[in-house]
Amino acid sequence: MTRLCAFLTALLLCLSACAPEPPMNRLTQITFSRDSGSILPELQLHEEYTLTRQNAAFSRSGKIAATQANAGAWDLSADPAALEALFTQVEALPCANFKRVEPPDPPDGGGTQTYTLTYASGAPCTLTFDPGVTYSGSEALTQPVQQFLSSLTLPAEAAAPYRLAP
Repeated sequence: MTRLCAFLTALLLCLSACAPEPPMNRLTQITFSRDSGSILPELQLHEEYTLTRQNAAFSRSGKIAATQANAGAWDLSADPAALEALFTQVEALPCANFKRVEPPDPPDGGGTQTYTLTYASGAPCTLTFDPGVTYSGSEALTQPVQQFLSSLTLPAEAAAPYRLAP
């Protein structure tokens, strides 16, 4: 009986020392991107913020080779506690709650904004706001993400969306 108690005690100690598996719905990345609407091809651009639980990054590219976009990729300084708070808040939102609402008559032109949530399972949740499109319940996602992004400061070399003329 003593051996059995010792074995069970050792087993319990081993099991309690093991780290739990992260849940499959653990949010690992938040991506916000925007594409310019119908403007001159050399002025069209794609901008993207990529947030992980550890860092934030920003990138910009043009749509054609002869772009005037101030293209590049930059790491951003982000408050780790604010990042974790954002991830915790957004992680609790079920993707199934966001319902796409198409406009009866989509407007001409306009840019596109996309929010992509990537989970540990690899499954993404993507909300694409084409011109005139909304998602019911999306404010719970878009507002905290936009609030966080507005707290970030782009480096001086990234601040201007277009290159200055030589």
